[in-house]
Amino acid sequence: MPNRPKDTIARQLNKAQLAIANSLADTEISTAVAQYGYDETKLNAGMALYTTALTAVNAQAAAKGDQKAATAELKTKQKAAHDAFQAAAKIARAALDGDDLTTLGLDGSTPRDTAGFIQAGYTLFDNAKESGLLADFGYDTDRVNAERAKIAAFDAANQAQEIAKGAAQQATQDQNAALDAMNEWTAQYLKIAKVALRGKKQLLEKIGVTARTTKTAAQRAARKKAEESNP
Repeated sequence: MPNRPKDTIARQLNKAQLAIANSLADTEISTAVAQYGYDETKLNAGMALYTTALTAVNAQAAAKGDQKAATAELKTKQKAAHDAFQAAAKIARAALDGDDLTTLGLDGSTPRDTAGFIQAGYTLFDNAKESGLLADFGYDTDRVNAERAKIAAFDAANQAQEIAKGAAQQATQDQNAALDAMNEWTAQYLKIAKVALRGKKQLLEKIGVTARTTKTAAQRAARKKAEESNP
């Protein structure tokens, strides 16, 4: 995975775009690198990798945003569902006992896992509606339906969040693969371009390659003197 650990994604994209676009736009550069196998077709192939990577990065950002929104929605629906369940369960445990609590699925503790809780919620409100056990305690048919709808909304939000999470994970994998392909192409191209454009500092800088400068004798002497004075 070239570059990703050290460079930000924006820098990776900019590095590739600068190298490829300026190579295509500058006749002197394109002519020079073509002599080493990087003709217009090959440069355009590199640009296609850049475009694919940019699209994948944008898609990953969108998927991450969707997951964040789905998670926020899930938390809201979860609270509403838990509040509805706990209120009905407290009323039932205060008013009923024995087989009636078993009928409503309240003969044990409330499940802590999401799937278990959702099923317990359906059991509570479906059986409360069918049996009428809570009708005398404020849970007529309309209210039971409304409270059950909160369980269903939590169920739907949970499924939506799982889908969004999976989509975000896939988008991240796609992004990483696209960046790797782009970075690998760019790294190899720049190595070849350095050979093709050797001695042409301005052209190298135009594609993002900073030419190394050799220190003068005076600069080397000054550095040596500084090192000796600061052992």
